[in-house]
Order: sequence, then C-alpha cells, then structure tokens
Amino acid sequence: MSDSKPLYKAYEMEERLDIWFYHPLGHFFARLAFKAGLTPDQVTYVSMALGLAGGLMLSSWKTAFWGFVLLVFSSVLDSADGQLARMRGGGTLTGRILDGLTGYFMFTASYLGLVLLYMSGEGARWAFIIPVAVGGGVFSAVQSSLYDFYRTQFAAISKKRLINPDSGAPDLSGFWKFAYSSYGVYQRAFAGSHLRLRQAMLGRCPSGVADEGAAAAYVRSNRKLVHGWNLLGDNTRFIFIALALLAHRPELCFFFIMVIGTAVLALMVALQAAADKELLRQMEGKASCAP
Repeated sequence: MSDSKPLYKAYEMEERLDIWFYHPLGHFFARLAFKAGLTPDQVTYVSMALGLAGGLMLSSWKTAFWGFVLLVFSSVLDSADGQLARMRGGGTLTGRILDGLTGYFMFTASYLGLVLLYMSGEGARWAFIIPVAVGGGVFSAVQSSLYDFYRTQFAAISKKRLINPDSGAPDLSGFWKFAYSSYGVYQRAFAGSHLRLRQAMLGRCPSGVADEGAAAAYVRSNRKLVHGWNLLGDNTRFIFIALALLAHRPELCFFFIMVIGTAVLALMVALQAAADKELLRQMEGKASCAP
C-alpha cells in the first residue's frame, strides 16, 4: 500500500477542519485497518457503536465531556472508512447508505442524550423538550441529507465525471432499498432543480459520463456552493452540541439547528436553484457530449 497521504472524495470541496484534523487522523486509522484486513463496513460499524455510546453519554454532566470526545472519534473513523474504501479501489452504494445511517444513528443518540441531560435540571418539562427535540431532529435529518447529496454529486462529477453516482439504486432490495428511498424523499423535496439538471446532463451524455467541458462547467458552477452546503454537515452540528454544553443549556442545540441551520438551508436552496437554472440555460442547444 503506497498511499501516504489522506485520500479525499474531492479535495477542493473539503473543509479546513477536515483537511487539518479528521482526514489525517482518519487516514492513520484507515492504514491500520487496511493492514489488519478489515473492510470499510467493519470500520463503519465500529464508528456507529462509538457514536451511539458517545451520544448517550451526553445524558449526564459527569460523562458529557467524554461522550463528546467519543463523538469526535466516531467522526474520525467515519473518515477512515471512506479512505479505506478508496484504498481498496472504491466504495459501494450500500456502503455509502450504511455510512449515512451511522450519522443518523449517532445524532439521534446525541439528541436523546441532550434531552435526558435537560431533564436532569431543575424546572425541566417533558412537554417543552419533546416537541423541540423532535423538531430539531427532523430539521437535522433534512440538512444532513442535502449536505450528503450535494457533496456526493460534486465529488462524482469533479473526480470521475460520473453524472449519477446513485446509478446502482435500482439494484437495491429489502432494507437497503427502503433506506435509500427514505433518503431520496428530501432530495425530491429540496433538490428538485439539481435533479432536473442531472437529468438534462444524462440526456446530453447518455453514457452517464460527462465530457470534459460539461464536467468543468458543473464544477465552476458548484465549487463555491458546495462549501455552503458544508455548513450543514457534522462539524456544524458538533459545534452546536459543544456550545449548548458549554452554556449548560442542552436544549439550545435544537434551536441552533432549527434557526441557524434552517436559515442556511433556505439560502443554499435559493442559491443552488439559481445556479442550476443558469447552467441549464448554458446547456441548451449544445450537441451531445463525447467523453
């Protein structure tokens, strides 16, 4: 194995915190896992277990700090499983779905931990925290789904010129098909303009591979936008959790998600729709591509 540096989905879309912290540490553990003969899915399951444990440890002030540390380490392993997959020649759609589910489970456990932490305080009311937590959880799921969708799409086109990274979805069955369908609900609701753009690109490039000109135009249109979508990722939710813990107000995390996160989401949906419309206009009348 000759990979001595972190392996990125697409370097130009990565956040500084990922480049300086998560990916270097993730690469270290990916190399260990590679030498130990572990699969990416096995690393994902370890990440999931640590994320669940860390989230539930937020339920007590005595363990909240170490719970947060476990959440961060879980995210390091989340980086490791993707890099391990790339070391082994590339990941799979089911692996990506499993990776996404890990995030959902980790944050669900974290939100449950924050609810229990809130209820341990004086004057706490179930009637207040339950709707607040459910609302925060729903908004978090939407934001996470859109974050993953746009990053995956950008990486696929910028690195491989692959127009539809989910082309294997029709082959899914059972649990994987259900999980993917649930994931697609948010895309259809909030990413309609981008799905139309993808269909137009597929119509122009029936092979499913964009030519260099189409790929370059897509990257130019979305390079800055993908960094905006990064604001809806795990790092931001970790910051929200940390701020709520530091303030000794666990419930604040949910308000951060619903207010700040939703404001960012609304802005990004509007900016993305405008960019997609302009790129579609530029594509009109152009001949079919020839990769």
